[in-house]
Amino acid sequence: MARGLQKEESQKKAQAAAKAKAGGKSNLKTREAAFKVKCRKCMLPLSDYKNFTEHWNAKHPKDPMPTEEEAKM
Repeated sequence: MARGLQKEESQKKAQAAAKAKAGGKSNLKTREAAFKVKCRKCMLPLSDYKNFTEHWNAKHPKDPMPTEEEAKM
């Protein structure tokens, strides 16, 4: 067994490792707030209207493009 300074350093290192391993906080609410637009055809959440238009043109080219107000969640 270690004694003195080596023991203290080992304990601090173990505490830091346990704290890092404990895990983080959930970020579901922040992710949900980041998505402002939803595709009404496939229900894919998107961050903004520009990404929505790119998605719509790539995935649903035959359907008419909804306006920005219609795409809001």
